[in-house]
Amino acid sequence: MSASAISATVCRAAGAAAVLCSAIGMLVPSAWAEEPYFQGNTITINVAGTAGGLFDLMTRTMADFYGRYLPGNPAIVVKDQPGGGGLVAGNSLYNVAPKDGTVLAYVGPIAMDPLLNPGSGRAKFDAQKFTWIGSLGTSHSVLVIWSASPIKTAADLFTKETIVAGTGAGATTDFYPKVLNDVLGTKFKLITGYQGSKETYLAIERGEAYGRFNSWDALKSTNSSWLTEKKAHVILQAAFNRHPELPDVPNVLDFAKTDEQRQTLRFMVAPSEMRPIAGPPGIPAGRAAALRGAFAKMVKDPEYLAEAKKRSIDTAQPMTGEELDAAVKAIYRTPKAIVDRVAAAMH
Repeated sequence: MSASAISATVCRAAGAAAVLCSAIGMLVPSAWAEEPYFQGNTITINVAGTAGGLFDLMTRTMADFYGRYLPGNPAIVVKDQPGGGGLVAGNSLYNVAPKDGTVLAYVGPIAMDPLLNPGSGRAKFDAQKFTWIGSLGTSHSVLVIWSASPIKTAADLFTKETIVAGTGAGATTDFYPKVLNDVLGTKFKLITGYQGSKETYLAIERGEAYGRFNSWDALKSTNSSWLTEKKAHVILQAAFNRHPELPDVPNVLDFAKTDEQRQTLRFMVAPSEMRPIAGPPGIPAGRAAALRGAFAKMVKDPEYLAEAKKRSIDTAQPMTGEELDAAVKAIYRTPKAIVDRVAAAMH
């Protein structure tokens, strides 16, 4: 019996005890109130990536479990919406998607694009106004390099031209090389415009690029043969801390010589510390609470965690919707001088 039915039954038994009926109604969790809406409905989660990439794999894993925690247990479907390193999905979610909770998106690390490109018109959203549902974990970026290329170590990045493949302006594939060239003096050459991860991998195998910035678990889950067959190797990390599985691979922060450089690099990697699921602005409060609450339960589900591990997805340090919202707002409190420095490096 649903929560609403239980409440109605108790109230009828109470007869004229209206006060008791009212009190019971107040005790029914707000998420249950959304059951009539979600039941029999379908929630679509768009993915800012292509089929076979990590964004796609993570979202489809989420979709297998998310519905069971939502009131009414709606069906969950996943659709890929690549382009612009996440900007296509973000723009669509903000401006086109219905504001009723039936469309969400894995938007990728696009949160600070409007901050860095004010007036450009390419990011048609205010990142602080999305309904942030939660983060699936912490992304750990690495630079993977094809072994046959002339780039062998992180030291080579400062002395040799390093050709890397990118997927668009809002993606770390493009963002990191530009900022590192400006802040640290590396010699990256970016070839961008590939539709998604799969296309960049093929480009590297064809010799069009030496490598690309990638999340560590994406590399393991979608291209593990590169590592096991020693076709490629990781020479640099771009995160707040070194990954436990890569203790000997240098991190970008290791090369910072000043506090300004260190603060700039931390700002650079901050959005990639999130794996964000968002909804459009304006979702009714009760429905948003139900979506966030279901997400918070799902990321603790032992079955979900086991399935993610089987698929080589790193689920460490997930965030609730409230925590993710606070993290995005913190990015927007970065000192203007740091933002301007990064923005200038990108153009």
